[in-house]
Amino acid sequence: MKEVKKEFLLERSYPVEVEDRMPSTHRWGVLGSGWIASCFTTQVTKAGGHIAAVASRSLAKAEEFQNRFPSIEKAYGSYEELMQDPDIDVIYIATPHAQHYEWAIKCLEHDKPILVEKAFTQNYKQAKEIIDLARERNLFVMEAYWARFLPHIIKVKELISRGEIGDIVQIIADHGVCFPFDPKHRLYAPELAGGALLDLGVYPISFVQFLLGNPTKILSSGSSTPTGVDSNVATIFEYEDGTGPIASLTFGSLASSPITAAICGTKGRIEIHRQFYRPSDFTVYYNDGSTYTYVSKTHEDYDTGLDGLYGMHFEAAEVQRCLSEGKLESSVMPWADTLSVMKIMDEIRGQLDFKLPNE
Repeated sequence: MKEVKKEFLLERSYPVEVEDRMPSTHRWGVLGSGWIASCFTTQVTKAGGHIAAVASRSLAKAEEFQNRFPSIEKAYGSYEELMQDPDIDVIYIATPHAQHYEWAIKCLEHDKPILVEKAFTQNYKQAKEIIDLARERNLFVMEAYWARFLPHIIKVKELISRGEIGDIVQIIADHGVCFPFDPKHRLYAPELAGGALLDLGVYPISFVQFLLGNPTKILSSGSSTPTGVDSNVATIFEYEDGTGPIASLTFGSLASSPITAAICGTKGRIEIHRQFYRPSDFTVYYNDGSTYTYVSKTHEDYDTGLDGLYGMHFEAAEVQRCLSEGKLESSVMPWADTLSVMKIMDEIRGQLDFKLPNE
């Protein structure tokens, strides 16, 4: 097999900052002090961003977080105190899914722009209410689907846009992680909006929606845990009423899967290596037998020490860019896409008859 020795340059069909540094133009507050909050704070501070405050449900937890990140100036023992801080320009919501809606609404009511960790909410209804309120109050909101801002995903998008693999015929993507069953774990607890769909399935679903848009038909099958949340799901997306491309997605919490993605077109295919939604390499296989391999930077290049979550500062830089330009939403992760992904996930749960509390 012959190797293509050419370097593709980004065409910048959409504006994304892929620099290792970000400006400290905005003062961030982190609402929540768990693992994902630590990942975000590590990346943003390492890139030069300004995390000014953290809030937890207890002052002890907030101060423990602050001790791990000495550059943070303030620690609050309640979320309300953070929202009331006039020095905070934007808030990153890093709570479990079930709490996103409540605190997103309250942040907006305190006139704070927000970046909300994925999955954005439990369902479409909650997502729409948040976005409607943001529109009403003229405030910025974005879902923190950080994968859309990673260099290798940008490169894949550009190659597809310039027709390198022709028309897309099929996309295959999976995200399976083995979590031992524990009814108190957030992934298995209905009261925390648990289930593989909102936590794991959102990655391949948003990835496919990013590349193909909204499906015209969804077919799903899956199983549940003893606590009643989804645990193992396969779904197919059809486009253009069956005359367009199809996407085949699987995700679950019971077994570790390859966590790869393949975009298959009429001129070739792109295979994104494990784990496709994190900084990863990919290879383009052309129909003439030639190939091109893109090598991505990883967390090891930057010594983050947090399970490969290099790149979360890209989404933070996008938030700052939008705020500086007076925008209410990102063109890369727009409100319409967040609502579409939530509607897709509602449809999948509806087909599988999985309901969360208060729905």
